[in-house]
Amino acid sequence: MSEEEVSEGWSLTTLSQIGVWCSGGTPSRKIASYYSDGDIPWVKSGDLTDGLLVATEERISKSGLENSSAKLLPAGTVSIAMYGATIGKSSVLGIDAATNQACANCQVTGNLIDAWFLFYYLLSQREGFIAAGQGGAQPNISATILKEWPLVLAPLPEQHRIVEKVEALLAEVKAARERLAKVPLILKRFRQAVLAAACARASAV
Repeated sequence: MSEEEVSEGWSLTTLSQIGVWCSGGTPSRKIASYYSDGDIPWVKSGDLTDGLLVATEERISKSGLENSSAKLLPAGTVSIAMYGATIGKSSVLGIDAATNQACANCQVTGNLIDAWFLFYYLLSQREGFIAAGQGGAQPNISATILKEWPLVLAPLPEQHRIVEKVEALLAEVKAARERLAKVPLILKRFRQAVLAAACARASAV
């Protein structure tokens, strides 16, 4: 897509331009206290929820953080998986947390992009990320590929409207799925009622 094809007021940029990116790290497993004494949530790619992240499987200690390349990230950071089967899986951190090196993390520039707009954009690009990660023994995308990824950026008020619309549509989808999930039980009860009525009629004859 060229600048000429972008809607008026929108801009063509790359992911590197909309915030500060960093990866994480893993404290040494040889030092048990880095984990057993931990109170800092530590995000692995498998913890990412494709939504808001508020809990992690493991925690690390302050000393574990300080003696590794892990970094404490504020709530609102957007995290995306770069390696293996979880490529493209993403979350917005709902808590202050650190991540391992399989996650790329963006602290967004708040007057430029909404964290949830970035999150939904990353989800929309998952198939592209997966395709870009093919070819190696283990699929992965590099930080370089990620940061050079193109982004069509809407004005901030329009981003807020897009996020609200997406979330409203997702809520409708969730409600529809919940209703559909009840259909087998309704059918089962209906069949039982029909069978009971047929048996009652047969015994009355």
